[in-house]
Amino acid sequence: MAKRPPSIPDSELDVLKVLWDLGQATVREALETLRAAGRQWSYATVATLLDRLESKGLVTSDRRELAFVYRPVISTQEVRQKRVNSLVDKLYQGEPGLLVLHLLKSHPLDSAQAKEVRAVLDEMVGEKSRKKDKPSG
Repeated sequence: MAKRPPSIPDSELDVLKVLWDLGQATVREALETLRAAGRQWSYATVATLLDRLESKGLVTSDRRELAFVYRPVISTQEVRQKRVNSLVDKLYQGEPGLLVLHLLKSHPLDSAQAKEVRAVLDEMVGEKSRKKDKPSG
């Protein structure tokens, strides 16, 4: 059985975002950034969240100095993909088209985004029709 990827609660995601923005951070640097963003967490809370992220293999730490320096191992794109996959599975019965329809109906796009979506859809339709037209051999 394949090992499920670790879940990332919102609190851990907030800490990961700090690491993505800064590239690396100590607990204190992450805490200062989070407090500037309105989080009223303690030093111990941020340290615990970083330890959890490290135990899940999502961040790594350099422990050669007195203050540990944490760096992200996982990219924003990987996390987005995991979260979207989970959302599609849990709320849309594994049907990504249902999520896309919901988003398009409930969140208006600007004209540039609409053109981009239209181009992707046109490309998908073109690929499907080319596959149908191909003789099977």
